[in-house]
Amino acid sequence: MLYRGSKIIKGSGKGIAVATGSETEYGKILEQTWEQENTYRFQFFNKNSLFPVALLLPPFVVQMALSHHPILLILLYLFLSAALMLMQNDDFFRYLLISDEVKKYERYQIQIRDISAIEALNQIDVICFDKTGVLTTREMEVKNLYYADGMPHAANTANNNTLSYLVKTACALCNDVQFYEKLEQANAIDKTLISFAGKNGIDIKELLQSERIYHRPFESENKYMACGYKLKDLGVYYFAKGDPDVVLGMCNRYLSAAGGKKADSDFRHFTYNTISSVNQRGNTAIALAYVSGVFNEPPKQYTFLSILELENPLQHGARETISKITEKRIRSIMLTGDKAETAINISKECGITKGSGYLIGRVIDRMALDEVARQSDHCSVFARLLPSQKGIIIRLFQQRGHHVAMIGDGPNDGIALRVADIGISFHKNSSPIARRLAKILINELPDLLRLMEGAKRIKRSAKYSKLSRALILTAVLLVLYFRAASIIGFKI
Repeated sequence: MLYRGSKIIKGSGKGIAVATGSETEYGKILEQTWEQENTYRFQFFNKNSLFPVALLLPPFVVQMALSHHPILLILLYLFLSAALMLMQNDDFFRYLLISDEVKKYERYQIQIRDISAIEALNQIDVICFDKTGVLTTREMEVKNLYYADGMPHAANTANNNTLSYLVKTACALCNDVQFYEKLEQANAIDKTLISFAGKNGIDIKELLQSERIYHRPFESENKYMACGYKLKDLGVYYFAKGDPDVVLGMCNRYLSAAGGKKADSDFRHFTYNTISSVNQRGNTAIALAYVSGVFNEPPKQYTFLSILELENPLQHGARETISKITEKRIRSIMLTGDKAETAINISKECGITKGSGYLIGRVIDRMALDEVARQSDHCSVFARLLPSQKGIIIRLFQQRGHHVAMIGDGPNDGIALRVADIGISFHKNSSPIARRLAKILINELPDLLRLMEGAKRIKRSAKYSKLSRALILTAVLLVLYFRAASIIGFKI
């Protein structure tokens, strides 16, 4: 039995679906009542509001002693006492202010799942961001192609030679998608490569009708995948795709515009320099290779085709949001499971850090927690983190007196969203776990600034409201005491 939410790490297979949606075990878990404060709790009357009631008593006692209508005065006293007690209830008026602000958020489709989180925003001094899906989009794009001739080629450059055609064919076929109708099920990298091939003249639907004769799925241990096809009018071709270091180790030749050549030291030097420069820019490098002909067993030696540089663009408004947060003297931190080079590049691009310092998960595992906490005062980028390590880092910030918000969208952000003072996720493109654990759901990153402005308005309005109510209370008491004094003076 394979349960929804399970992670398949290798292989392929067929099965019979016995449950879907909420009927799956995963769906039942998501439908359970999770611990979540959805209401703002307050008491209409509290001990602090008894003081003005006591101050009301002397003038009313004087008036009742000299009045012919004591019952009416008693009722008036009770009414004024209740009104003044309510006026001194800060929680009640804060609730009114927050409810009004929540209605404003609803106009922008911002969902507040715990309205006490709005007030807590005023205390936040550290905001932790996941990278992919939060600071960058999940959709990747091919930025450059690097052939063995040593020159980068723009992704949108039209080229119809054999080398270019084989690169585009490899992009379209070397993946786990065997049917055109299943394209949406491809992973992010495969979607990017298939899209690239389609935009550059390849008929994806027709090409996928080719007979697949060999398939080796991607394995995290081997870091590459391979497939073989009988291509119409071309014969049998095998393609390999994956980590450049691995794929290059499988290649004894390379193909250039001038034809095939034996891989030599110059070729190796060029390719490794290319990989290094792509990594330094924080982008993803994917290598492609091919071999043609009929083999009794899967080929072990390939001909190098190209290195593709894939880029995750920044989310709309990411740079501006980080800038505005910094102006508010709130510190931004990146917590990601991605590689350090990519994390540093993105953090510099969006303004989280200007330096190149970072900590990675396996180093943190060997450090004492107090040392990690000390380093966190100076380090703003944490990469190659396990989900639990994200939560540990947030706890360390909290133990040092910080109030932390976490913005994440994946199931690996669940622990961090839960332990943070405020967990924030997105309506769309977020995992069900992230949406359930988040106290606030937004549409895009700039909504964070709208939330913070609203929280500041509540704080400012609450301050003015408290001052106004204090003035009203003072005025009422002065009037009553003046009235009592006048009565006593008149009778005397």
